[in-house]
Parts: sequence; C-alpha cells; structure tokens
Amino acid sequence: MSHTPDGHTDDTGHGTHHIFDAKVLKQTFAVLVGLTFLTVILALWERGHADIFGLEFHFPALHVGWLSVPIALGIAATKVYWVASRFMGLKYEKSSNVLVFLGSSSFLLVFFFFTYLDFAYRDTFVPATAVTSDAVGAAVSESEAREAELTPPPFVETTGADLFGAPAAGAPAADGATDGAADGAAADTTATP
Repeated sequence: MSHTPDGHTDDTGHGTHHIFDAKVLKQTFAVLVGLTFLTVILALWERGHADIFGLEFHFPALHVGWLSVPIALGIAATKVYWVASRFMGLKYEKSSNVLVFLGSSSFLLVFFFFTYLDFAYRDTFVPATAVTSDAVGAAVSESEAREAELTPPPFVETTGADLFGAPAAGAPAADGATDGAADGAAADTTATP
C-alpha cells in the first residue's frame, strides 16, 4: 500500500504477487511433460501399434473401451490444475479468483458432458434422410389413391330409392314407369314442336 501526500492510502486491492522460484517452475514443467508422455503412451497402447519415425512397433493392445475419454480428460484436468495453480498463481491468490476459475471450469465440464452424450448415443437414433419433393409428391398421390380404394361404401344407397325402398322422385320405377311429377315435365318438353 502506498500513501499519498494528503495521507490517504492508495489501495488497488491486488496485494502482493507471489514470485516463483526455479524449483517450482521446473517441477511444474516436469509434471506437464510427464503427463503429455503418459497421454501419448496410453493412446499408442490402446491402438496396439506405433509408427515412430518409420519404425513400426507392435504390442498387445490395452482395450479400455468407453473409459478412453474419461482417462484422457482426467489427465488433461490434472494438467489444467498444474498450469492454473502454479503458472497462473491461483494457488496463492484470493479465493474470488479461484471461485471464478472453478465456475468457468464447471461450465466447461457441462459442455463436455453434453458433447459426450451426443457421441455416446448417436447410433441409437434413426438418421433423417433427405427426400426430394418429387418423391414426396408421388408418395402423397399413392397414399391418396390407396385411401380411395380402402374407403368403405356408404351404408344407404341414395340413388334410385329413398330410405324405405320407394322409388325416388324422377327415378324409374321397377316396371319402367316414372313418377307423375317428373312424367308430366317430360311430356311437356317432348310435346312442344
């Protein structure tokens, strides 16, 4: 804290900064390089073969299955911890900085979780297929034709007879005669020259 000439303190809230010694930096570097080698070795071991500078190596594969991604993310999270706590100095900072870092990291884990769900269950759903509009139109026409074939006939026929079996007005009777009203109209149209 520095004092101004008028006696007030000039506090920026930063406090003192931690100075790292060479031992901590070398230790952090060794841990990060070691974890990087561990990631590469596990990836090659899972494949069962390696081609390094033209030299081919074959060895028994380590099948970890679905644990492959969590193991890789665990190693990456350990490296993130070492970088954040040592190089970024969060180990020696106030708790508010650590809280901000942990909050953003937890949101990152949520994003990883939903991405993992997407990849893990991708094959369980039927993929959508692209169909041209011509094919859709043909399928609709075919469906409508099939529906017309399957439509049942009406229960009551209205052509030729009324509900109780009597001939409808204007319909020919069983003996060939027509109804009187319609008969008279037909006679009027034929009688006019």
